[in-house]
Amino acid sequence: MSDKIALVSCSGLSPLGLVVRAATVELALGEDNVVAACITEYSAQPNQCNPILKDADVISISGCEDDCTSAILEEKGVNVLKNIPAGELVEKFNLNPNDAVRLDEDGELAVKKLKEVILKELKDL
Repeated sequence: MSDKIALVSCSGLSPLGLVVRAATVELALGEDNVVAACITEYSAQPNQCNPILKDADVISISGCEDDCTSAILEEKGVNVLKNIPAGELVEKFNLNPNDAVRLDEDGELAVKKLKEVILKELKDL
């Protein structure tokens, strides 16, 4: 695992967007070398966010197949080491988060699974 990992997550207003944000923030709170970055803030104020991403391996976490997160980062010249598509994860584990405001039972399970997948991916870096 790298010395510093920046997880840049989807900020979409779908149930999966909420799952992605919850998983990345929980990981940043629980792992010393992981920071969570907001793609919306980065879009609006990249100069303020550059210190967060500087000297870090950047991992994007997409909430849907549009993958706005990776597209925005690449547009701004940020090297995305890896993208983790959360949509594939919920399909694989037959989860169906249904609430964009509060995590329902499937949403909580999806957060747990996504965190497991992200941690595995980070260990493989």
